[in-house]
Amino acid sequence: PPAGGPQKKLVIKGLKALPTLPASYKTDTLERLRAAVQAIQQSQPTTQGLEELYRDCEGMCLHGFASDVYAMLQAELEKYARQQLSQIDGQTNAQPAEGAMLVKTRQFWEGYTQQLAMIRCVFLYLDRTYALQTANVVSLWAMGLSVVRQHLASTNMRSRLVRLFIVEVTSERDGRLVDRPSLVSITRMFADLDLYSQSLLPSFIDATRDYYRRESLRMVNGLAPIQQPAVAPVEGKSSAPMDVPGYLAHVQQRLDEETQRVAQYLKPSTKSALLATTLTELVEKHADRLLSLSFDAMVDANMTADLARLYSLLLPVNKLDLLQQSWIAFIKKSGQQRMQAPDMEATLVSGLLEFKRKLDGILSSAFQSNVRLLGALREAFEAFINTRRSKPAQLIARHIDQCMRMGNKLGTDRDVDDTFDRIIMLFRFIQGKDLFEAYYRRDLAKRLLSSKMMSLDTERLMLQKLKTECGAGYTNRLEGMLRDMEASEELSSELVRGQSEPAANAIGFHANVLTMAFWPAYEPTNLVL
Repeated sequence: PPAGGPQKKLVIKGLKALPTLPASYKTDTLERLRAAVQAIQQSQPTTQGLEELYRDCEGMCLHGFASDVYAMLQAELEKYARQQLSQIDGQTNAQPAEGAMLVKTRQFWEGYTQQLAMIRCVFLYLDRTYALQTANVVSLWAMGLSVVRQHLASTNMRSRLVRLFIVEVTSERDGRLVDRPSLVSITRMFADLDLYSQSLLPSFIDATRDYYRRESLRMVNGLAPIQQPAVAPVEGKSSAPMDVPGYLAHVQQRLDEETQRVAQYLKPSTKSALLATTLTELVEKHADRLLSLSFDAMVDANMTADLARLYSLLLPVNKLDLLQQSWIAFIKKSGQQRMQAPDMEATLVSGLLEFKRKLDGILSSAFQSNVRLLGALREAFEAFINTRRSKPAQLIARHIDQCMRMGNKLGTDRDVDDTFDRIIMLFRFIQGKDLFEAYYRRDLAKRLLSSKMMSLDTERLMLQKLKTECGAGYTNRLEGMLRDMEASEELSSELVRGQSEPAANAIGFHANVLTMAFWPAYEPTNLVL
């Protein structure tokens, strides 16, 4: 206002009458919302737009009627779920119609969850305010699931669904086609309702246990000895009885099928229990029979792939102790047969080297170089090879002598080194190492004095391996013999260089220096001239 002018006051007066809601506002709005819910459940268009329905819900909440809206929703969902599930349960109660129950349940669940998602969108304000802020009031989605869960718990429909689910899986295991989409939907339904772990999974695992118990008893009792060549029979295409390799291949196929089953329509958490149950019934309970019936033949025939499968199946069921016992028993039995063979002296070392090479191949390829089985191999080898006391030491020394006399027939330097390594591996198992040194020293003396050897370098290579294995004291006398031969060569060379031109009829002279402490003693022989 202009300076010095009159001051005007602004007066705010209260309303003469407070605004009031229409008397029928609550009832009319609830009816509109109820009609919208029923239209969504019947897959019909709503009379009002979704935005208008959202505003109605918001208005009811703002005016303090949120609990009435929530109660109306709960009642409508309960009524619809009870009506639909009772209808499915009643229509499929007869035996011929039971197969349709899973399909109808799948259709109900897929439609119900879609409807519930749309209803939640309409009543989102209620869900974000009243349900979120009020104690002991769950979200709209949880409420929608709970009404279905309560109906299944109060009737036998839950047990029927579980039974039909198991029937379908059993049919699939028997090779028949099944409705996998329905199985996927039932799994998802039980998981969403928190019934998977407490209802479906225990019954499913029990049914799996019974199924594979019956199958394993039928198949294991009919197993035949290993056929050569071992071929896994194909169901329906071979009348030949199944052998153990064929059974192991069948077990692996079953494990692959169960793994695929988890990926296709079961929860991932099911995998460990399902595979453990399958292995227990098919492998663990029959491990003794499978090993006693086939292990020796499989190792003897060098069936590496089948042994690898056997190992992989026994490992997760903690049956490696049985495999280890069979492994030791086979090695001892086969070794004893070689030790007692009529032509033992001629073929023992070469046979044992080949036997060891074969076992090492199986250990690395089939048994993944398992430490326990490696120790068992060494234990078994040491047990049978020392049953003849001094004989193995003598024959190993003789075998080395034969190799040294073969010259270039052993191959390249690498081949010679590999051959010596294999011999040293066999040498480790014998207990009479002092006897071996005596035999080896005697044979070495003959080679050196007769010059029937590959070379001094080859002799040094073998002595170096023995020194690494047993220490410097063990090879001291053997190395002294080689030094004597080197000294002898030097003396002979000096003698030749110190002579003038020899006469035509001169007698050749060559002498060897033999240190008594190094060389083996020989009985004196009288020389008569």
